[in-house]
Amino acid sequence: MTRRWPLVAMVVLLGATGCGLSENSEPQAIPPENLPIGLLDPNPSSSTTLPESGATTTITVYFLTRDGDTTVLAPVEREVKTVDAAMPGARIAALFAQPTADEQDLGFTTSVPADTTLLRASPQANEGDDLIIDVSSELFSVQGQDLANAFAQIVWTVSEIPGVRGVHFLRDGVDIAALDAEGTEQEGAVTMADYRSLAP
Repeated sequence: MTRRWPLVAMVVLLGATGCGLSENSEPQAIPPENLPIGLLDPNPSSSTTLPESGATTTITVYFLTRDGDTTVLAPVEREVKTVDAAMPGARIAALFAQPTADEQDLGFTTSVPADTTLLRASPQANEGDDLIIDVSSELFSVQGQDLANAFAQIVWTVSEIPGVRGVHFLRDGVDIAALDAEGTEQEGAVTMADYRSLAP
């Protein structure tokens, strides 16, 4: 009488003798060339893009300080995400954040009211070197020289971006004439030159 092996036992026996793997006490990496075809990615990515690291870049914003009896612009360093460093909105947000307690102790102030909101910051059509900056009405809760200083702070801050020359201002979406350093209304875009007397 012929003895029959149970089917399960035969499969186990074949598996143990046919795969040719050595016994190891630790898991071993299998070289890609030895992997079964079905386990390989048929469409491997060629991208070398790394996940965003959250790296930051130092930028300059312009607050105000006293130089004797005169108020002048003062460069102050702030950190923003590297991916946002060239974005005018990110720089204006850093300016609108107001001087920190430590910066105030060093004598830095601002003429931009704390509740001022940036509504838009974008290149002006057909004016590749100019920006349109739309600010909320809260900016105009200051008047006279304080308002002129606020315009100067914004213009000098965004002019740190390579390629930016001038700024055309809107108030709640409506064109306005910005004040220069002497408080005179300027039609069209204003530039750093309009605030030369406030230069650091």
